[in-house]
Amino acid sequence: MATMHSLIVFDASVVVIMIIIAYLSRRIGEALKIKPYYRLLYVTSLIIAITALGDSILNDINIHVPAIIPMGIRFCAAVCAFVVSLRYWSWAFFEYLRK
Repeated sequence: MATMHSLIVFDASVVVIMIIIAYLSRRIGEALKIKPYYRLLYVTSLIIAITALGDSILNDINIHVPAIIPMGIRFCAAVCAFVVSLRYWSWAFFEYLRK
């Protein structure tokens, strides 16, 4: 049960981080005139939250789903969020590497 609790805490922290990055990406997107891709960060955070909630509910009522399904959903959401974040924040990596 400690593993499930740790996964829920991890999911909650990822959701909070994605929401913060979405807010900051919106601000930088407005300044740089980038299309509003940041909205996908809100969608991916919602997907992760729903997956965590579904995992918790299914575990409580003893319905066993193969672990690959919720982990696959989390992985796809994380990859999508990473690609969107790179769209807004790639300049920061280049500035760091330039030094």
